[in-house]
This record gives sequence, C-alpha cells and structure tokens, in this order.
Amino acid sequence: MEVMEISRPIMEKMDAFEGCKPVVHSTESMIIRGKTHNKVKPEDMYPRLMELFEELNIKKIEKESNKAREFTDKVDTILRKTEEVYDQSNGLDGIEKLKNTFEMTGFYAEYAIGQIDDLAVYVVLYMDKSGFGPMFVETMVLRMTEFTS
Repeated sequence: MEVMEISRPIMEKMDAFEGCKPVVHSTESMIIRGKTHNKVKPEDMYPRLMELFEELNIKKIEKESNKAREFTDKVDTILRKTEEVYDQSNGLDGIEKLKNTFEMTGFYAEYAIGQIDDLAVYVVLYMDKSGFGPMFVETMVLRMTEFTS
C-alpha cells in the first residue's frame, strides 16, 4: 500500500482534502494539513477519529501504551532520517506536549495513532475553543520499512 492510498482518503473522509497542503511529500512519507467546516463537538473528536480508523481499516494503537511509545520513537527516527524535520516533537512525549500547547493556547486538540499494513498513521484534529473558524486536520502517513507488527 502506498502512503497516498491512505493519506488522501483520510483527508477526503474528514472533508479536508480541498485546499489541503502537503508539508512533507515523498513516496515514503506524507504529512498533510487541511481544514474542514464540518466540525464535531470537542467531546466527539476522539470518537470521530476512531470511526475514521474503522472506516479505513486502520488498526488503532492505544496512546497510553508501551507500543505507542515504541512505535512513535521508531517513526521519529525514520522521519528524521528521510526528511528535513525541524519541529520540537520527540516521540510520544513530544506529541503530548504539542497537544497540551494547543490546549493552553485556546484550542481543543485530539489525536489518534494507528497502523495499516506497513504504514504508520497519525491523525490530529484541532479547533478554536471559541467555536470560531474551521476544524483543522493533520495527517501523517509513514512507511515503516523496518518495523511492522
């Protein structure tokens, strides 16, 4: 399966494909940012992500699990070897730190981690707590050439 075969359907199903922008685009990894005006309630953000994963047959990885930590550490290593990454994320702690930063600056934020075949899948939803503006969708799909289970 190619990274585009999962990243595009995610953005389409979230109604965020039109106008979305690739941040990273290669045959091995894709990070896309988009926005949708089809917002969900903050308490429905995670259930919507789980529904999306089910629709696309993406196997959920529990965020609080050791597997999520190991998986994300491996993703970070692969991404930093294959792409020019200048962000401050560092494994699962970095993702949680980023989520907390969003929340401290006035956004609701939620994310999910999953796997389909040899692809790692991360989807993040965030929107302004005031209710103004769209809901933003970020998707990262990365080929896990050395790590599948």
